[in-house]
Amino acid sequence: MPEKLNIAQANFHLLWGGQAEVVLALSKALAQRGHRLFVLTPPGSELAVRAQDAGLTVFTGCRFHKGFRALSFVKDVARLRAFLRENEIQICHCHGSQDHWTAAFAAARRTKIVRTRHNIYPIKNHPFNRWLFRRKTAQVITIFKEQERYFTGSGLLKPEQLFTLHSPLPQEFVEAQDVRRVVRHELQLGDATPLVGFVANFHPDKAPLDFIAAAEKIQAAHPDVRFCMAGHGPLEEAMRAAVKKAGLDARLKLLGFRKDILEVIASFDLLLLTSVTREASSTVIKQAAALGVPVIATDVGGTREIVEDGRTGVLVKAGDVEALAAAATALLADRARAAEMGRLGKEKVLREFTAQAIAGRTEELYLRLLNKA
Repeated sequence: MPEKLNIAQANFHLLWGGQAEVVLALSKALAQRGHRLFVLTPPGSELAVRAQDAGLTVFTGCRFHKGFRALSFVKDVARLRAFLRENEIQICHCHGSQDHWTAAFAAARRTKIVRTRHNIYPIKNHPFNRWLFRRKTAQVITIFKEQERYFTGSGLLKPEQLFTLHSPLPQEFVEAQDVRRVVRHELQLGDATPLVGFVANFHPDKAPLDFIAAAEKIQAAHPDVRFCMAGHGPLEEAMRAAVKKAGLDARLKLLGFRKDILEVIASFDLLLLTSVTREASSTVIKQAAALGVPVIATDVGGTREIVEDGRTGVLVKAGDVEALAAAATALLADRARAAEMGRLGKEKVLREFTAQAIAGRTEELYLRLLNKA
């Protein structure tokens, strides 16, 4: 039986998003494997609330402020150093830049720092990053294979210093059965009415306005189709204006931020992911696939490592609204093909991307790092 470890999973975000989803899913799966888990997150964060609800131990002693605030940073380092020492943390797994830098100054040699890099911004090869990634970090994890070039291209790290682990599918999607299709009830839609959905932050990187533009074209071919978008972010007002301009007020509903994402996605007949950048190992694609919902996604980042084009879903060029609309129109017209894509997509994610599968590989990595000491 593997050695039981004291593990801290850290993330600096206050709002809910893909990184927080990964931290929670991975922490729960590792705890189920018998490890002692702590979630490190700022006070008042959504991750803190959900981790506590899941029965995990949460440490909110660090604020992990964005940008450099000297006094706050020094306090965070002192508090984290004491926490790591008191709880004999062997692995401090960081998922963001603020928590990574704090851990680098706080951790003693007995604590191994692991960093998962979730976004696709290039990594500059300068002395500070060389100190952080080469000297203070025991392992860097990328969440899709192509992401490695953002480290190797600058010469910061060698390929053998990187390890790829896709983000895990939350366990509730693995175990889902007879899920209530709540959005259909809210919108008073019958089962025969097609519903096309979007779940992401309302941020330019996710291109929610492309979804609205595609919806206008889809609706012209399928007047009975309805649309909904779950999320929040800086583009919300622009989206409301776009919906009104497209004449979709009665057909497209902005659901706002939702905690019941399982029930929301289960309501869909089709999921569109319209990201133009920063899409790495998409959680929402895995969530939809696990529920048998066919996916049409832009070919960005690690999406092609999750979606097999033409088999488990459809990939289109980022920013190509015509292609998005055409793919959706075709699947809505061929429900048998859509159902088969949904079935094959479900098989793939339940085989490769469950939290337990990813946690098992993560556990092996942790033990290998500690055995090198």
